[in-house]
Amino acid sequence: MAELFVEVGTEELPARFVVPAMEGLAAALARVLGPLAPNAPRTWATPRRIAVAFQGVLEQTPRTEKLVTGPAASIAFQDGAPAPAAVAFAAKLGVPVASLERVPGPKGEVVAGRRVEGGLRTADVLASSLEAAILGIPFKKSMKWGARSESFARPVRYVCAVLGGARVATTVCGNPTVDTSVGHWLWHPEPFVVHDAAQWERELFERHVVADVSTRRARLVRLLGERAAELGAELRLDEALVDEVVNLVEKPTVIVGQFSEELLSLPPRLLVESMKVNQRYFPLYRQGRLQAQFLVATNNPHGDAATIAVGNARVLAARFDDARFFFSEDAKKPLVAHGERLSGMVWLREVKAPDGKPYTMADRQRALAAAGERLAPLCGADREVTLLAGTLCKSDLPTLMVGEFPELQGHVGRKLLEDVEKVDPAVAIAVEEHYLPRFTGDVLPQSPAGVALALGERLTLLDAAFAAGLQPKGGADHLGLRRAAVGVVALLLGGGVAALPVQDLFDAAGCAGGEEVCAFVYARLRAALQDEGVPTDVVEAVFATGSRRVPDLAARARAFRALADDGRMAAIRATFRRVAGLVKQNPGDVVSLAALDGAALGPAGNALRDAVAAIPATSVPDDQLGALVALRPLVDAYFDGVMVMDEDRSLRASRLGLLRAIVDRFSTLADFSKLSTS
Repeated sequence: MAELFVEVGTEELPARFVVPAMEGLAAALARVLGPLAPNAPRTWATPRRIAVAFQGVLEQTPRTEKLVTGPAASIAFQDGAPAPAAVAFAAKLGVPVASLERVPGPKGEVVAGRRVEGGLRTADVLASSLEAAILGIPFKKSMKWGARSESFARPVRYVCAVLGGARVATTVCGNPTVDTSVGHWLWHPEPFVVHDAAQWERELFERHVVADVSTRRARLVRLLGERAAELGAELRLDEALVDEVVNLVEKPTVIVGQFSEELLSLPPRLLVESMKVNQRYFPLYRQGRLQAQFLVATNNPHGDAATIAVGNARVLAARFDDARFFFSEDAKKPLVAHGERLSGMVWLREVKAPDGKPYTMADRQRALAAAGERLAPLCGADREVTLLAGTLCKSDLPTLMVGEFPELQGHVGRKLLEDVEKVDPAVAIAVEEHYLPRFTGDVLPQSPAGVALALGERLTLLDAAFAAGLQPKGGADHLGLRRAAVGVVALLLGGGVAALPVQDLFDAAGCAGGEEVCAFVYARLRAALQDEGVPTDVVEAVFATGSRRVPDLAARARAFRALADDGRMAAIRATFRRVAGLVKQNPGDVVSLAALDGAALGPAGNALRDAVAAIPATSVPDDQLGALVALRPLVDAYFDGVMVMDEDRSLRASRLGLLRAIVDRFSTLADFSKLSTS
């Protein structure tokens, strides 16, 4: 057995491509090797390289001997000599005629030959498949370079392929594979020989490359924390920004930059978003206030820190100066005046306005305002505040600031309303909050009017898109409808909206809704619960009760998940699935607990009946499930002590009646017959 190590050296990959490329290479090579590589691979990636190592790789494919039967012996051999049929059969197998055997067949004796399969050298398998595996890595965007016909995310500069310490001889993108690698592009571009993965990783580190993504990330986070502490500042780590920056550098070094404190007069979110989104800088705070200092991760371990800091600060200051100019220009007229340009911005060509023209952002804003006003009572919001905020919520889209910083849509409108026009703060806040949540796990709007508009934003989008036949197909979702549905679910779970079925919410917003779009929203709830760890059968059992209130469905599913987490789920799953199954298979009249025949139930049945009757009424799923868990030993004792399906019809009816009472008592929790037995 041997180690296979493959490294693909490239020109600098976009940060978002680095980890998927690493995973794609590992998956592609695993498919090529198949049973030759019984162990999971280890992977590495930086902006300039992706690498994979498989330990315990077999030196060749397994050899097997297979007996292949051929023509009847009477045809293959005539007068003891091989006939043409035998010669042809032997040639097909690639064996001498003399090695053919006679074996019994279904209709008499036949000739057979032994064919050896497998035994291919792993190096040969790789030589014939390596290029296709590498070029088969999927990318959202690929490119060709020079006169080459191949495409990849960025030009491939070399492929190091070493099996058991020896180069795998083949070509990739017209260049021979090598058994060498290179260090940091700026400080150690000279090649060094690769013997194995451990030596490669060690020598790369000595040459200023941290190849392991998690190790590089830990180093970046540590350095950021140390520099912030040295400055006496607070660092609010944005995990998504860390994930991006860690794949922009091969060995992070953190330096401090600074911009003019005069620029702190700009809206703090603008400064922060610009630092993060445009420059990938890390903002710093003191006592919750943004500072003029920031941290930068560089890929130049020996660079002049002061020079690099000045250069980064100059770039940032230029963007901030632009922002200050844009904001001052936008502030010269009220937000409603900016909104007049929305009528020239087409939202969806497939959706028509009442006048038959394409649906514009002005139409979108009017529909959203109307929906928000209708939803306001369900969110505890003031109708007038919600309506006014709705009529302005898209009006900052034509501003210079949003044109330059699109991630600030909503926030620019809020700042113009608060700082320039001095309107009711509740209106300004709702204008910004109607975009929340922007993604899974994002913060939710905190003001009632913000909740109403955020819900209206998503309901009207889903309604218009589904009515126009623009439902997501496959992975395509250019309108972000899945994100909108996830937002509806998050808002309903946030507790700021009356717990109504989704169709009732569409009705309240003045939207048509319909079965298809409602099912689309509920599908997002199902997926979210499964992502939380709720078993699929539990999700289906909870939905099968017929409830369509999102908070209720989620609360019951999460209560079951808690049971699974502490080990109690297995105890009730089989027992109460059996109870529900018997009741479903034997429908009949519901008998009250008091009317059940005590003699028919026997001691075990009477004990169970009394326990069910003593359970206090509650609508809290955790409490209901707790009562159900406590009931389980009595149910098991009932099944052990009583023949439920007795031949006597009256006895059977009473005994089933007790089980039916249990099902009815807990029917709001789940359809237990849908729970799996494992």
